[in-house]
Amino acid sequence: MITFTTKTRFVGVAVVSLALVAGAAVASSTAATQTNGSDAPMFTYDTNGVLVTDLARTWGFDEDLYSGSTTAAYDDSYLCPSMSTGASIFLSPVGGERSVSTWSAYAVSAFAPGRTTEVVAPTLTPGILINGTPGALASKASGGRFSLGLACSTNSGVTIVGAFYRTINITPVTGVFTFEAQAGQNVTPPVDPTTTGTIALAPTTTAAVVTNGVLALTVPAGAAATFNAPSLVNNTSTTTGSLGDITVNDGRIVSRNGWDLSATVADFTNSVDPSTTISKSQLGVVPKLVVAGTAATGVSAAAAQVAGLASGSYAFASGAAANTVGDSVFNADLTFVAPQNKAAGTYTSTMTLTVVSK
Repeated sequence: MITFTTKTRFVGVAVVSLALVAGAAVASSTAATQTNGSDAPMFTYDTNGVLVTDLARTWGFDEDLYSGSTTAAYDDSYLCPSMSTGASIFLSPVGGERSVSTWSAYAVSAFAPGRTTEVVAPTLTPGILINGTPGALASKASGGRFSLGLACSTNSGVTIVGAFYRTINITPVTGVFTFEAQAGQNVTPPVDPTTTGTIALAPTTTAAVVTNGVLALTVPAGAAATFNAPSLVNNTSTTTGSLGDITVNDGRIVSRNGWDLSATVADFTNSVDPSTTISKSQLGVVPKLVVAGTAATGVSAAAAQVAGLASGSYAFASGAAANTVGDSVFNADLTFVAPQNKAAGTYTSTMTLTVVSK
């Protein structure tokens, strides 16, 4: 048996800093000021308290993200200036870190119990910064380059007396973001030694209960082909149109027999004078597969029937045996060419479609 061990996941409420075990404190007055203006470096830790130095690592807008003042431990705290009376987590435009009025979003943090101006493992998750204008959600939607960090304050949070922050780049809409390198350092992230291990995998399966379905043809009730206005082509009345979608559904997931779809067309009759007819051979039909809605494979449309030479009964489409079952949607382009000696008018007929198993 293999047992996996992970560190306990942090639990936090809103963005109130976690009161964890005592750690080293970095004094803002003595730490190395970064070139972006941060009072000291900030280091990122994931939900398991593991240091993350990979700048290619992407963070979700609502993902657990904690910060420590050193690379030694997530709970190495930040020491605000001695006059500080409060702390906040903030998201701001670059350059607006020390002006509360310019912050895009923020939330109140807290000093660790018993340690006057120390903040332990501040939560830097942007999605839980509930205050500010335009707010966290608007910043997520617009995306851009921001500063994300911890601010120390006086005067009920109005006056910023210390700030620790990193520069991030947010992807619009999704809110996914990455950190830029520490502003005061040009550091190549440490590479962990590569280790490998193998785990034997031996899942068992159970036989599926499958039932052979049926073969069916779906033609919408009251279906009627659509024809455009006729035009003269070589002084012959020619009308084009579309048959409309029809669906063959093969639910025979066990036998997978395949199928054939055929069409039969009746002679056309003048709607005013039933004694005047036009042969069914004058209807040209070009069957075609409609990709949208077709889930089956191994299906194909049959050859075209040419107007003037069309057969009264012919193949329309087919599904190969052992094909992937499911819906197959077909349509057809229609061309009706009337002989010159036939009276002008509307001529009607019917097409009968039949699907049979192979």
